[in-house]
Amino acid sequence: MAQEERVIMGLSVKAMVFFEGRLLLLQKNDAEGLHHWEFPGGGLHFTEDFEAGLRREVQEETGLTVDLEAPVGIWSYQKRDGQFLNGVIFSALADSGDVVLSDEHLAYRWVSSEEFHTYRIHGSLRRSLRQMKGFAYERSYELLRDFLAID
Repeated sequence: MAQEERVIMGLSVKAMVFFEGRLLLLQKNDAEGLHHWEFPGGGLHFTEDFEAGLRREVQEETGLTVDLEAPVGIWSYQKRDGQFLNGVIFSALADSGDVVLSDEHLAYRWVSSEEFHTYRIHGSLRRSLRQMKGFAYERSYELLRDFLAID
């Protein structure tokens, strides 16, 4: 029996943060110099749930306080060091448009849906966005509606 390769697995959260109809994008300050655009978020601490971790990450990276709306997608990525990340993407509403960036990012933009497609989004997020388009949200809600009526 072949020995299984040990892979480090991490959990991550990202937020599609909206303010006044625009979506927040952050430009990554990465060592490779690719400077892709991404959504705020990051890895969870050991004792954090998705919501607490996402609020912390958004606050650390942007200075914003957000109201989380709903999970809207999933995300996965394998880093160069071999670590594999699985994550959840939430939609969120910002309390203001005044972003204060951390050192992790070079720039930010509040973009309209028309502008969004002109930005070079990280490949893992592009895959997630394509997958989101395939989710049957309305059909899922119809299936879940009666089960969500519990007290």
